Amino acid sequence: MSYFGYQVGYFLFWLLSFAFLPFSKKLRLGLKGRRGLQMRFKEAQKRWGTEGLETHPYWFHFASAGELEQAIPIAEAVKRRNPKAAVLFTFFSPSGEKGVRLETLRREKANRPLPWDAADYLPLDLPWEVSKTLDILTPKALILINRELWPNLVKMSHARNIPIYLFSAFFPNNKAKMLEFWRPYLKHLKLIGTVGDSSTELLLNLEPTLCVKSMGDTRIERVLERKELQKKPLPWGTFLTSNKLFIGASLWKEDFQALQPVLRTIAQEFTDWRICLVPHEPDDSFIKTIKEWGHAEGISFRRFSHFLQTPDEVSPLIMDQVGLLAELYRYSSLAFVGGSFKQKVHNVLEPAAYSNAIVVGPFIQNSFEATEMNRLQLGLKSAKTSQETSETILKRISDVSFLKSEGEAAYKYLLDRRGASEKYGELLWGS
Repeated sequence: MSYFGYQVGYFLFWLLSFAFLPFSKKLRLGLKGRRGLQMRFKEAQKRWGTEGLETHPYWFHFASAGELEQAIPIAEAVKRRNPKAAVLFTFFSPSGEKGVRLETLRREKANRPLPWDAADYLPLDLPWEVSKTLDILTPKALILINRELWPNLVKMSHARNIPIYLFSAFFPNNKAKMLEFWRPYLKHLKLIGTVGDSSTELLLNLEPTLCVKSMGDTRIERVLERKELQKKPLPWGTFLTSNKLFIGASLWKEDFQALQPVLRTIAQEFTDWRICLVPHEPDDSFIKTIKEWGHAEGISFRRFSHFLQTPDEVSPLIMDQVGLLAELYRYSSLAFVGGSFKQKVHNVLEPAAYSNAIVVGPFIQNSFEATEMNRLQLGLKSAKTSQETSETILKRISDVSFLKSEGEAAYKYLLDRRGASEKYGELLWGS
């Protein structure tokens, strides 16, 4: 697609999107969140001046909540080096807004400062919207996270001599064709820091003149840090220690269907194990599906909210609340991470941080860590079918020493890859 084709296509997409507003909550939230955006940017810049901060911000942009985890450690590195630096976070998706809100609440509870000084939506990538935003912000640098390459934002920032960086970048092989479209914009980047050698090689094969370095994934530091902050005992945690705990995490219906044979076997033959299923979206219809299937199999699942009111030590559980998965990993030793039988595997770093042996389905190409851990056989195993998933999980359940060694390997994988945020900070300052 040419730059002209992108301009026309992007404009028409947003023009036509209004017809779909009644059917898409995310679309409604995204458009509503961008109302008054330029005014909020102006107010933020004025506030920075009155607070003694620099008025030309380090502008970090990420897509959603997952990439927020990658941006935070780099922003903290910026603040450590220059406490007067203003840091602006922008996100594309409403899930990014939710992630920012939840992180704000976590830091308020822990009495820890935020690493950003303002956070808001990214303006639409239309020339007049981008131009107005750059006029207001005049950023010191633009730091894009993962693959957030917006053509007008990159092109117009480069024309104004604003240094542009792409950090924690990950390009799986199935994105190779898209790289041809991104090639002109990648050339505008001052530095690209990737999560690993595979992305570095892919980029350099595309364009040898790019400045690319393998730096690591800052998300690893985030999960290890959050583990350290979660030291306070949870009142319901003791009820999860009597039996070994297996977690089916971030499940979609496709994942649940693939897990059914092994769930049946665990419930019938491994009574010293407790099951906890965590839907990716804990809506009532999915929870009802699980409970009805369990009833037919003689497995009496309880909602986690009911468990909190009257805890017990054996009932299989269904998580019907959000935000507690990391806390659950503290008590488990084996996790199946969902999304991997649907389209994209979810976060495998959190279970690894708590020394869980990890099993996933076949779709893991979206995750650098899942792909690498599976290739290196470091605590994570990708199974291609429901039957292979059952065999993989039961092998770990049946062999305690193997289960423990897999969990230790997953945790060591993270420990060996700490320190990426300081590397990115040095890259930002030294370039």
